Amino acid sequence: MPLTTSHTRAAVTHAVSPGRLLAPARRTVPFLGRTAELASLLDWCGGPEPVAARLISGPRGVGKTRLARETAHEMAHAGWTCLDVPDGAEPAALAAIPDGAPAVLVVDGADTRGPALADLLRAAARGRNGALRILLVARGTGQWFDRLTTTDLAVRALLEPARSADDLGGAVFPGQVDARLVTAFVEPYARALGVAAPRVAVASVPGGGAPMLDLQAAALCAVMRVQARRPRGMLPVDVSDAMDELLEHERWSWFRSAEEAGLLGEAALAPEGMDGLVAAATLTGVRTPDAAENLVRRVAAVVPGVRPGAEAAVGRWLVDLDPHRTLPGRLVDPHLLAELTDTPELLGACLAGASAASSRRAALRMAVIVVDRLDGRSEDQSPALDQLGAVLAALPEDHDTLRAVSGALPHPSLALGELRAELTLRTLAAVPDGDPDGDPARRAEALRDAGVALGEVGRAADAERYQRGAVTLFRELATADPHRFRPRLAALLVNLGATCSDQGRPEEALRCEEEAVDLLRLVTDDHPGTVTRDLTMAVSNLAVTFAELGKPLAALGPSREAAGLWRQLAGANPERFTWALALSLMNVARRLLELGRPKEALEPAAESLAIRRGLAAAEPDEHLSGLGDSLQVMGTALTDQGRGEEAVPYLEEAVGIRRRTAEENPGRYLPDLAYSLQALGTRLSDQGRHAEGLELQQEAVEVQRRLAADSPGRYVPELADALSAVGVTYSRLDRPQDALDVEREATRTWRELVGADPDRYRPRLAQSLTNVSSIFAGLRLGDEAVAPASEAVVLLRELAAENAARYRPRLAEALRTLALALHDQERFDEAQRARSEAQELGGVLGA
Repeated sequence: MPLTTSHTRAAVTHAVSPGRLLAPARRTVPFLGRTAELASLLDWCGGPEPVAARLISGPRGVGKTRLARETAHEMAHAGWTCLDVPDGAEPAALAAIPDGAPAVLVVDGADTRGPALADLLRAAARGRNGALRILLVARGTGQWFDRLTTTDLAVRALLEPARSADDLGGAVFPGQVDARLVTAFVEPYARALGVAAPRVAVASVPGGGAPMLDLQAAALCAVMRVQARRPRGMLPVDVSDAMDELLEHERWSWFRSAEEAGLLGEAALAPEGMDGLVAAATLTGVRTPDAAENLVRRVAAVVPGVRPGAEAAVGRWLVDLDPHRTLPGRLVDPHLLAELTDTPELLGACLAGASAASSRRAALRMAVIVVDRLDGRSEDQSPALDQLGAVLAALPEDHDTLRAVSGALPHPSLALGELRAELTLRTLAAVPDGDPDGDPARRAEALRDAGVALGEVGRAADAERYQRGAVTLFRELATADPHRFRPRLAALLVNLGATCSDQGRPEEALRCEEEAVDLLRLVTDDHPGTVTRDLTMAVSNLAVTFAELGKPLAALGPSREAAGLWRQLAGANPERFTWALALSLMNVARRLLELGRPKEALEPAAESLAIRRGLAAAEPDEHLSGLGDSLQVMGTALTDQGRGEEAVPYLEEAVGIRRRTAEENPGRYLPDLAYSLQALGTRLSDQGRHAEGLELQQEAVEVQRRLAADSPGRYVPELADALSAVGVTYSRLDRPQDALDVEREATRTWRELVGADPDRYRPRLAQSLTNVSSIFAGLRLGDEAVAPASEAVVLLRELAAENAARYRPRLAEALRTLALALHDQERFDEAQRARSEAQELGGVLGA
């Protein structure tokens, strides 16, 4: 595929479709706004670095490609060589630049490229004679970008600065007024179509900031109306309807172009077949007449209208039309999805016998359509998800194709997690195991990707098997080439640690994470600034594991270190790292709560919640589960300050969110739902709403029993905790025998767990023993109440010596319970001593 100059302005002819007038390459309308972004890119081009890369990212339609091309246009006028690098042309890109000439390469759709892009970046990172700037244009960073940064440290150093750029927003001016931009675009579109420019009355998107493509489409629609009807007076234009209106104009242009080519009617093509054929070409992106002819033959079997013998002529027409590349996706994709939905056989006809490249283009196209519908504000996602699943199932078992498509899918994702996991397993199967001529790094990466994807959908045991296989290979590779593979090994150890934690084995997780942190501190010392993000992630996970081991004080230091590092990264790049800052703040709040410091926990909990509300409003598919987590922590912080009534709305909202996420992905989110049900039930019970609380707590127990049956090592402690909560509520409902039954089950469980891990589970056993004693006392069985209360006091004395702030209140509670039991047995002196000690502890706490 040829490389093309970025600054060529194509002439507009009668045959050009209206949609093509929107193409950034035509530069039909002037470049308005984004002056700061353009100036930044031009300054970057003129910088001292011999080779540099930059990412221009954002949703479809906001002007990413136009900004990249405008940069190339300006640099071409300054004497630089500026080239577009189409998909497939990466191997020839550097050779096409004259030796010594400064150059800009524009790689549009970088997130959909195959391994050739990594090869291009690796070659560029080695340097050349003359300055080189590489502009990557993509929807955003994701796994595709992370994979590129792990190819080697030279590529990583080249790309890490590119990660810092914010996504382009919809508004191109501060305080943008959409109507003014639409008016400004009317004149150049009228000039291109040879008509008088109309006066327009624009109904803009409330608040302004509509995507640039929509504003241009609105202006073009106004001009198209003038061309068709020559109306008088002001023309009303609605920005929100412009893309739909323009699509109808575009469909008429397909009929006109077929008619001009002599194809319409009896000669070759009936009108009723045109929509399906254009959809097929949009999906597969046919590039050659032979491929197009084959596509027409396949589609003609399910879409009527192609005359026998006319397949070659219709194929040539489709190649010239080329809707896959020449028409904006936001314009033509609704047509594609509608045709695939209305004609179920069309998808199979498109993909049967298609090349690997066409199948990859089809999968990536459908993936983008689905992602555009995951914002929670679009129409029903089901048709798009169904079509994406069918396209993915039809992909050839080719490693590079499968890996490119899986890397383009967002993660984590409620809707796409299972599809992505299946793709990674197919990618792994396409890499032979034990092939002496194979690339061990490629197999290691495929094992790693499968492990990460399976972990994200809650299949921790399966994930661990693949991750351990990858660790073994990466250890061997890092021994031979530490410069290249040590960072990859460290990142994988972080993932493996998280997988071990998910299965209730925090000790193993701690070993993995401590090794990862040590490795990454070494790499950071050798290459300052290149692995800050990885090190920050490793420190974050290390803190979480310390907490899981019942060591909140040991966890607090790394939690705060991680929050500080994420804040620095988010300050430089809020679009990329704000989510991680929210997570780390929530973890700091959790550690403070575990240490009995709820007042200090409230500030980081509130900041985390505020950030996640904004993220979930913009991208619920990705951030809704995180919002549920922050709501839960906020509710707990308020509860621990004695503000239970204020906590309830937060906990209720958390339950609602976790019901939704657990329905979408039970393997990953069902445990969160159980925890939220229990927390809300307990708060309601505390407020006297015992029946409501009991119903939620019982539901939590049912869920925990299911989880513990599948994974006892991970969920048995949570089941015991849920049983204790139910027991307390039974007592409040004056059902002491029911309370005793569930609390005794909990106590037996805690004893077994303390035998295996006393540091972690002693506090829970002490609380359960206190509860049992209280229940016995309520049943007038004081003789049986003394022993569990005494045992609880012994345990809590030990714990209070280690952490007075957290355990003295619990010790005081256990002493009061013991005093009541002793009093019932007429052991008055002992009861008074226990009561006095409890009062003394209360005085210390009050002071």
